[in-house]
Amino acid sequence: MISTITAALTRAMKAQDKERMRVLRGLKAALMNRRIELKHDLTEAEGQEVLASEIKQREQAIELYKQGKRMDLVDNDLAEIAIIREFLPRQLSVAEMEQEVMAAFQDLAASSLSDMGRVMKHLKEKLGTSADGKTLSDIVRSKLSG
Repeated sequence: MISTITAALTRAMKAQDKERMRVLRGLKAALMNRRIELKHDLTEAEGQEVLASEIKQREQAIELYKQGKRMDLVDNDLAEIAIIREFLPRQLSVAEMEQEVMAAFQDLAASSLSDMGRVMKHLKEKLGTSADGKTLSDIVRSKLSG
């Protein structure tokens, strides 16, 4: 993943796309920091986790910007998220997540909110970063409580 981002960074430099260069440099730094922290080259899944974490940070910032009525900063972070998503697998739609949740309920014989942890663990292992954890959690909670 680091090499993919490095190649994209080179293309952005040649195109003189300053915004894209800034985002890609930040991603590369985050990946390198994680590699140093783990003391081994990152697996694809570990790289995806880092990028998903970067997206999550920006989504949290967007919420704060909206509260502060700073739409310019919201737009900036949305653009950054779009750049980061280019390096992640396609995200599942809500309908696809609901199908996966229903399949997990059948596989695990889940029927109450006490099964939520078990269901979420199963889904995160199966879906990885292709599904947003908060959305997935909301779907599981609504299906188990309703």
